[in-house]
Amino acid sequence: MTQGEGHVSGAGPGAEITRTGDPDYDFGGACFDLDKPGDREIVRFILSQALFGEATGVYCGKSLYAAGSLEAARFYVRQAKQELAHLQLFADIFRALDMKPVPAHWVVKLLSSHNNYYPLKVLMEHAIGEGMVLDIFKDLLLQTLPDSDPRVPLIKKKLRLVCREEEEHIAWGEKETRRLLAEKPWLKTPYFGLLELQMSVLPMLVRAFEKRAGNHPVLVHLPGFLAHVQRRVYEQGKALGFVPDTRPGAAKRAAAMSFGLAVFARSQFARSESKLEKIYIEELGLG
Repeated sequence: MTQGEGHVSGAGPGAEITRTGDPDYDFGGACFDLDKPGDREIVRFILSQALFGEATGVYCGKSLYAAGSLEAARFYVRQAKQELAHLQLFADIFRALDMKPVPAHWVVKLLSSHNNYYPLKVLMEHAIGEGMVLDIFKDLLLQTLPDSDPRVPLIKKKLRLVCREEEEHIAWGEKETRRLLAEKPWLKTPYFGLLELQMSVLPMLVRAFEKRAGNHPVLVHLPGFLAHVQRRVYEQGKALGFVPDTRPGAAKRAAAMSFGLAVFARSQFARSESKLEKIYIEELGLG
C-alpha cells in the first residue's frame, strides 16, 4: 500500500464546499472573559491545540512526492503554504492575547498524526480531521471570544480566513474519499471502524474541564457541543457512504474497529512512490 495511488478529482478553489455559513452549534451568546485568569487558561489550552494542529498540517507537503496528478501536486503545494500561514496567524493570536502555548493534548496528537497511506490520509486528515478543526474554529472560538475585547475583532478576522481555507481542505478530502470508496468498496468497513475509534477518544479531550463545567457559561455547553460534533461526523460519514444508516450492534462495531486498526497498523509501513515523472507528459496534455 502506497500513498502514491491517490489523485485529486476536481478539489480546489472552485470545489464544492459543504460547510459554510453560520455556526452549526449555538452557544447562546456565552463568552469567555479574557480578563479572568481561569478563562484565559481555557482559551490558551484551546488555542494551543489549534497551534499544534496547524504545525502538523504543514506535513501535507510530504504528500507532494507521491502526488498522483498535477492537480494533486497543486493542491498540496497550496495547502502547505496555507498551513504555514495559519501557523503564523495563530502565533500572532498568542502574542495579541499575551499568552504562551502549552503542549498539545495526547488526543490531539493522535488525531493530528500524519499517515502515509493515501486512503487513510484523505479521510482521517482532510475530511474528518479538518472537519472537526472547523467545528472548533467556527462553532466554538468565533462565538465565545468576546467582541467587547478590543483585541478580538482582528483575531476573529484571522480565524474566518482560516475557516475558509479549512473548508477547501475538507472538500478535497470528501471528494477523494468518495472516489476511493467507488474504486475500493472494501474500505467502507475500516473507515467506519476508524471513525468509531476516533469518536470514542474525543470525550477524553474535554474531561479536564468537567469539574468547572457546571458553573461556567461556555463550559456548560461542552457536553452538547461534543454530542453535536460526534453527530455531525457520523452524518458526514453517511453522506460519504461508509457509515450505515442504522448503527450496527456492538459485535459488528468491534469487528469494524479491529479491521480499521489492522489497516492503520499496515499503513504505518506504507512508503511513498513518486508518480509525476512517469505521468507528466500525459498530465500536461502532450501525449
